[in-house]
Amino acid sequence: MRRFIPQSHYARNVITLMTGTSVAQAIPIAVSPILTRLYTPEQFGVFALFMAVASIAAVVVTGRYEQAILLPKEDTDAMQVVALSSFLSVFLSLFLLLIVCLFNAPISALLGSQEVGPWLYWVPLSTSLIGVYQSLNYWCNRKSQYKRLAISRTLQSGFSSGGQLAGGTAGVGLAGLVGGQVAGQLLALLALGRMVWREDRSDVRSVSRRGMLEWAVKYINFPKFLIVAHAFNTASSQMPVMLLSALFNASSAGFYTLTQRVLGAPISLVAGALGDVFRQEASRDYADLGNCKFVYLQTLKRLVVISLLPFLVFFFIAPDFFGLVFGEEWRVAGEYARVLMPMFFLRFVASPLSIVFVVAEAQRLDLAWQVLLFVLVVLAFLSGYYFSGAGLALVLFSAAYSVLFLINLYISYRLACGVRY
Repeated sequence: MRRFIPQSHYARNVITLMTGTSVAQAIPIAVSPILTRLYTPEQFGVFALFMAVASIAAVVVTGRYEQAILLPKEDTDAMQVVALSSFLSVFLSLFLLLIVCLFNAPISALLGSQEVGPWLYWVPLSTSLIGVYQSLNYWCNRKSQYKRLAISRTLQSGFSSGGQLAGGTAGVGLAGLVGGQVAGQLLALLALGRMVWREDRSDVRSVSRRGMLEWAVKYINFPKFLIVAHAFNTASSQMPVMLLSALFNASSAGFYTLTQRVLGAPISLVAGALGDVFRQEASRDYADLGNCKFVYLQTLKRLVVISLLPFLVFFFIAPDFFGLVFGEEWRVAGEYARVLMPMFFLRFVASPLSIVFVVAEAQRLDLAWQVLLFVLVVLAFLSGYYFSGAGLALVLFSAAYSVLFLINLYISYRLACGVRY
């Protein structure tokens, strides 16, 4: 039996995080057939719009300082960066609340949905929770405390799904979807924060305003370059929901959202688990050796092997699967999934490995790639709107994303080999 148990530290870390991640991803998939019968495609579309705005704003509020938590040699210095990122998350979320209060109607009009207006007031709360959680997430990653992450992710997924089921059963509409999501975020943060405080209390107590300021200046390139780069990246991934809603209708956004929920979210969770471990290993190798080629190729191989067959099979069965499991009304989401399958596959492989851009401090190169991706995504949907419809828009979107992910893989591999740009 011992032969079948992974012996390497890397493999054990992956399995620890993947176990919690698998449970976390199974929960929303398991409840989705119920949710699609409790909520309409239009309601899913408006909820997706809320999540898109919150996701984009969450990139800004941390200043991207959480990305630097792995870099300091001493834990006490890294905790200064954790505190800095968390403080910025809360402070800038309060500023965001002021913006929402002053410009709610114009923002709703820009998004092409008046229905989302009342829920924009919940966006700042969501962004602050996401920002602080991500800061603690990177701290636990630095400490190789993957059990903490597995527990918190499972709690978030479970309580979000449970809240949404309860809201749908009670017939409260969008309040169920939004409220369930925020409740899950809050519980995950409280659980992770409690574990960090209990086990790393001495590091937390070392935080000082002077220390936070010192490291804010030292890592100033992170907000200078990564805010824009990652905002473009997040906007590119969320733009389909926003453009489908604005250019076509909320139902199209709802179909796309279910596709993301069934495929995109689990892919992000699994790839994210591998990426968390890869980030820690790659940072160490790059600091010690000047490259992280070995762990890069090791992770690339794992990503391809575990994903190729499932993606290929699902390409052929997607429409029938969605119609059978979620109701015939949602069969269109299966057609969307088939069109987007090449993009999902390449995203699963490339996204965890793109961490090399941060490890190699190639922020300018990452920014150029993100800007190009954003431009092509917008052009894809505008072309679909003017020449055909949502179907063509999704085909062009999938093609643009796929080509750019291949380029991303090539560049990240060269960075992992120690090539400087």
